[in-house]
Amino acid sequence: MKKIVLIGGGHTHLETIQRLGERSFAQDYKLILISSEVHTPYSGMIPGLISGHYKSNECHIDLQKLCGKYDYEFVQQTVLKISSNEQTIHTESGTYQYDLASINTGSTPNSKTIAGLKDCAIPVKPIKGLVNNIQNLLDRIGRAPKYSTHRISVVGGGAASIEVLLALQYQATTRGYTNLQLCLITAATDILETHALPVKRKFHRILHQRGITTYYNAPVIEVNKDYLKTGSKKIIPSDFVIWATGASPSHWPKLSGLPTTEDGYIKTDNFLQVKDINNLFATGDIASIEGLTYPKSGVYAVKQARILEANIRSKLSGAPLQSYTPQKSSLALISTGDKNAVASKHILCASGRWIWKWKDHVDRKFVKKFQ
Repeated sequence: MKKIVLIGGGHTHLETIQRLGERSFAQDYKLILISSEVHTPYSGMIPGLISGHYKSNECHIDLQKLCGKYDYEFVQQTVLKISSNEQTIHTESGTYQYDLASINTGSTPNSKTIAGLKDCAIPVKPIKGLVNNIQNLLDRIGRAPKYSTHRISVVGGGAASIEVLLALQYQATTRGYTNLQLCLITAATDILETHALPVKRKFHRILHQRGITTYYNAPVIEVNKDYLKTGSKKIIPSDFVIWATGASPSHWPKLSGLPTTEDGYIKTDNFLQVKDINNLFATGDIASIEGLTYPKSGVYAVKQARILEANIRSKLSGAPLQSYTPQKSSLALISTGDKNAVASKHILCASGRWIWKWKDHVDRKFVKKFQ
């Protein structure tokens, strides 16, 4: 019996597991999912969880239950290395042989080598850690003397950083905490670099109306327990720092000797195959498809599932592989913390409570597929 091993419970693998399971996958193959977490979060709902609009079980997917639905094996372990020549996957407590494998482990915030970052900042990933740390942060603020001021900085200028900041502010306001000084710090010249000007202007107004200070052209070079230092030597007082910059890959693929880009992403062809390794795939944020440029976003990872499923089947049957072509653009529904949201696509921008309801419907529908 041939073994197919999926490493990571990312968006692509969620869809692939369901597609293989729902479309009578061959019985003479064994499928194994290896993930460090049993419950994987759906990132699109995490700002709503922070805001208090969702319960944890509403925005997490039980990987063990999902695998059990299709009689697939689930292994909760952390992958340390893959040996492509021996076709073995090494985890913290065992080794697994494979005939065909796929990697979909996502990414982590781009921390580079910032002094003090590891000890003095909260990274947005892993998401479980982010949610717990923000909860602890708000509890700590609640226990502090009412007259004290709490300075919170979010580093990053993308949609995720803004959503987290606005969600945190909303939850703090709901709890009656009015003594917060919030700021957003980005190394870029503007926020939301991949979005159109109307969307940027909308969020400029939102941040201004909610009393949030924004720093532009301010790459952070040092993080301390009570301040941040930027490249221009500017000191920004801060008691709590949330780090939400661009993505970085895990280190183990590069350490495993897999072909990677300079910044560590796994090189693949447009069939999602790892370069020069014909029985190994990589998808989602961890992968970099040669010759293609597109955002590292869950929207693109989900779309890759159809190709990955088809190519797994083709590999097993000897049929030709299908090529992946990313969509030219995608719709982004960006929450503003207060059960309102902004829709962004091309030059179009729409906002309001109805956008939130739309986003809520889309997100719940996605998660429900796997529950």
